[in-house]
Amino acid sequence: MTLDQCPLSSYSNLSINRGIIIDNGNLIPIRGYGHANFSLPPHPHLVLKNTLHAPNLIKNLVYVRKFTTDNWVSVNVNPFGFSVKDFKTGIPLMRCNSRGDLYPITHVSSLSSQALPYTFAALAHSLWHARLGHPG
Repeated sequence: MTLDQCPLSSYSNLSINRGIIIDNGNLIPIRGYGHANFSLPPHPHLVLKNTLHAPNLIKNLVYVRKFTTDNWVSVNVNPFGFSVKDFKTGIPLMRCNSRGDLYPITHVSSLSSQALPYTFAALAHSLWHARLGHPG
């Protein structure tokens, strides 16, 4: 889910009213959906397929299960951050450190740190369903 339409390719507007139910019972409207790609040189690009565009979100979120199956990667989470590895070869694709409650996707090189616009939240599917509802 993203609050910004800009990173989405193949964008489609939703012709019917759909929304994401948040923990207080309010509904955040979904305006459309598309695909988001990001590249972490020298590794191949990773894709976030069918990303929902909901401008009223305060954080962009990634559904980890969908991310791993769409890209055929594994995500290993620990108290200090997470790593993404190619599922077949085990080759690390990225490592991101975290200091807060969420796991931000960042690419850390030896010279600089550049934040990418998504955040992993490593929670069970049932908890997401209970907190956010089922958008579609």
